[in-house]
Amino acid sequence: MKSWYEGGLLPQLKRLRWLVALAVLGVALSYRLLIQEYIARQWPRSSWVIDVLFYGLLGALIVWLSLTWLIRRLQVTPGQADHLATVGAASTYAIVSLDKEWNISTWNRGAELTFRYRPEEVIGRPFRRLLPEDLIGTGELETISQQIVEGRCVHEYETELLTKEGKRLTVQLTGNPLHSDASEVTGFLLILRDVTTVKIADERMRRLYWELEQKMRERTRTLELARHELEESNADLHQAYEELKELDRLKSDFVSMVSHELRSPLTNISGAVELMLEEEELSDEYVRRMLGVVGEQSERLIRLVRGVLDVSRIDAGRLFLDRREMGIFPILLRVVDTLEATTNFHWFELPARDELPLVWGDEDRIEQILFNLLDNAIKFSPSGGPIRIQMEAREEEIMVSLTDPGVGIPAARLHGIFQKFHRLDSDDSRETYGHGLGLYITKGLVEAHAGKIWVESVEGEGSTFSFTLPLACKISDPHELPPGASPPTLGEER
Repeated sequence: MKSWYEGGLLPQLKRLRWLVALAVLGVALSYRLLIQEYIARQWPRSSWVIDVLFYGLLGALIVWLSLTWLIRRLQVTPGQADHLATVGAASTYAIVSLDKEWNISTWNRGAELTFRYRPEEVIGRPFRRLLPEDLIGTGELETISQQIVEGRCVHEYETELLTKEGKRLTVQLTGNPLHSDASEVTGFLLILRDVTTVKIADERMRRLYWELEQKMRERTRTLELARHELEESNADLHQAYEELKELDRLKSDFVSMVSHELRSPLTNISGAVELMLEEEELSDEYVRRMLGVVGEQSERLIRLVRGVLDVSRIDAGRLFLDRREMGIFPILLRVVDTLEATTNFHWFELPARDELPLVWGDEDRIEQILFNLLDNAIKFSPSGGPIRIQMEAREEEIMVSLTDPGVGIPAARLHGIFQKFHRLDSDDSRETYGHGLGLYITKGLVEAHAGKIWVESVEGEGSTFSFTLPLACKISDPHELPPGASPPTLGEER
């Protein structure tokens, strides 16, 4: 009603107001200018009566015509009323009218289809019978009623109602008050729209969206992990490639060094033999000196070949160790006596000869460990000086430390000092012989005894190499291997 009034009738009433005023003014002016003077001349005594009658009848006539038109506009014809009733009754939305006590007054076809109640089953009954039990005590109806009475808009208020079979429906409620002729609220008009299917579809859509989002997150996480693994694999491949390049370079250097190591002693041996053959009269002293050169260079060749064989055995895990109880100090003295004859600028500071416990190991291999480390100490201390040797007995092992006053090792090179073919300087072969296998072999021999080896060094000040060997008293079974030691391979040459 309100929308029809504001949209159709109100503009016409505004126009009618101006038209009535203009009509009265126009008629009055026409009478005054055209008729009044004539009447005054013809009927001078009764002209005022004619004026009163004219103006009175004219105003009343205009008002009567305006009210008649307004009544016709406001009056709904029976056909229109029937049409409106038919539209409301046939609407697919549930349209329900209620009295002030919320008893049902009318029940259209849409309400019957929605809630499964026939009109005679609900008309005159409380609207509360459509509410679920858990909503009756919430005061929801009272809140809606108060809002409608106060003129506040109740539009698409979402709630739940019951069908005749007890099925819960989600509905959107739109409510308006019904007024009497005296503008008093006599009831309510409710339009109920069933949105259960829409809500279910919406809930399914939200659930589907959530599941899709979860799958996307999982897929993203999987792809991220795969990318991370690929990056790690690429990094590992790059590192392996760099290591292969470094290994290839080291092998090339090794081949070059071995060629030099083989050529040098062979040249010396060949030269000594040629000199002996060219000499017509050989003195015993000359022969002994030449044979000493041959023997020394042959020993160099033997050490080189033995080093290469030891590397192959260590790599293959086929290193043979003839273990037994032994004292390490006599082995140290034997190595020191051998090396003292090779240098005039170095001297050895030995540890105090206390009663050191016996160790469990291969005597020849322990001698080889000490020889390699002390020989390195001499070679890389070109200015000479003391080489200090210390021994310390611990709970299950003995620790040996050898300190030289040499050139030291750069911090960046410490991590690779025990690798195969490693040399501190590509040009150090000019000053010291060697093939870059000594420390690698030494590390393999120490670890084969279940020991550990490490180095501490300051560049320009010297280095300290330390290693450990197991004590014989901690071996309960003479045939038992210390933890981490490799088993001997029967029948293999040492």
